[in-house]
Amino acid sequence: MPRISKPYYGWVIVFVALMMNIAASPTNAVVFSFFLAPMHDDLGWSRGAMSLALTARLVVAGISAPFLGPLVDEIGARVLGTIAGAITGISIMALAFVHDLWFFYLLFAISGLSGFGGPAGQLLTIVPVSKWFRQKRGRALAIASTGMALGVAIFLPILQSIINGAGWRVAWFVCGVLVFVLSVPICGLFMRKDPESLGLPLDGIPDDVAGEAPRLVAFTRATHEEWRVDQVVRTRAFWLIMASLALNGLVLQGVLVYRTTYWEDIGLSSNVVALGTSVDPITVVFSSLFFGLMAEKVATHHLGLFAGIGVGLSMLPMLLTDGTAAFVFAHGFLWGFAIGANITVNNIIWPNYFGRRFLGAIRGVVFPVTVLTAAARARPSSGSCSTLRATSASSGSCRSRPSSYPASCSSSRASPVCRPEARRRPCRQ
Repeated sequence: MPRISKPYYGWVIVFVALMMNIAASPTNAVVFSFFLAPMHDDLGWSRGAMSLALTARLVVAGISAPFLGPLVDEIGARVLGTIAGAITGISIMALAFVHDLWFFYLLFAISGLSGFGGPAGQLLTIVPVSKWFRQKRGRALAIASTGMALGVAIFLPILQSIINGAGWRVAWFVCGVLVFVLSVPICGLFMRKDPESLGLPLDGIPDDVAGEAPRLVAFTRATHEEWRVDQVVRTRAFWLIMASLALNGLVLQGVLVYRTTYWEDIGLSSNVVALGTSVDPITVVFSSLFFGLMAEKVATHHLGLFAGIGVGLSMLPMLLTDGTAAFVFAHGFLWGFAIGANITVNNIIWPNYFGRRFLGAIRGVVFPVTVLTAAARARPSSGSCSTLRATSASSGSCRSRPSSYPASCSSSRASPVCRPEARRRPCRQ
């Protein structure tokens, strides 16, 4: 009888990474944005002040990444991921008990130490998957990376219902429990460092078989060389990629944090916004799978160009909105499709260009730049209530939303003009 070969263990790693990314979805800025309004109403904190908590988490994540990345290369993500899941889960559960702003900041900063939920791919999920694949890296990374979007799509309507029914404190506690339960046991039991640690060939294909099957590698664009960090930082390609990711972070994080309140401030209900926003991560799931397969056949920089154009087009529904739900859904679809390409590029470009052996250390160097630029954009802007789009002259109503609250709005209900209902009144001439 012919021998039936065992499934490649790399696909188990993909499943573990998928589940960990689903678990990390409550750390996503989209989920965070749905807590801004109820916490503002209950505690009196301004939305700008609360957004600094996200900045604190990103900054701490950027500081810890250069130390965490080399550890992933050295000992693997099994122990590190288990500890990170516990830290993140407990810190999010503790958000249910906050009453002081400084404690809110502290808990977000502690969660940043784990490396969970960072932008441009997570060190503890994306790096391990990259180490197990070369020829099928695109599809493997695509499956793993869809976890974050899938988790957001699943949890957003549920969390909005919990917030509306039981309050934001219960919702935070549920988020923390989900992070802990979905990440700690799975990572501790099934995560492994790399195929060599189990005596397996890369991609599950022995070198002699891979050499005899050229069609399997016909479209691979991944290097077979292994670059050290000191070699990588001396290349022109490294700095060009870093610059593009920095600009990328400046744009994306600000939209994620403030778009929910923008839609609500022009008159849409929170349930409609939650449903419309969920179109984004659902679309990301399918677009990531599509672009993951394309990444094995198309040059990475071409995918990056498409992602940039797509993000720009997704802004049109926000700029042209007439206050109906259709524009929320249109934005969510266009944004999600473009972000699928963006995630694919961010995850695959580093191992394809510089190899997998020192990938954790390389991503550890890159991570601070991506998170600090994202943190800078998540930080509240100062000044007056500048508008996202012009006032409609025909209706005479305010169709715009402040990019952040003015300084006078920092205290709870300090002035009628700080209240959402006041901002939707006809504009003063």
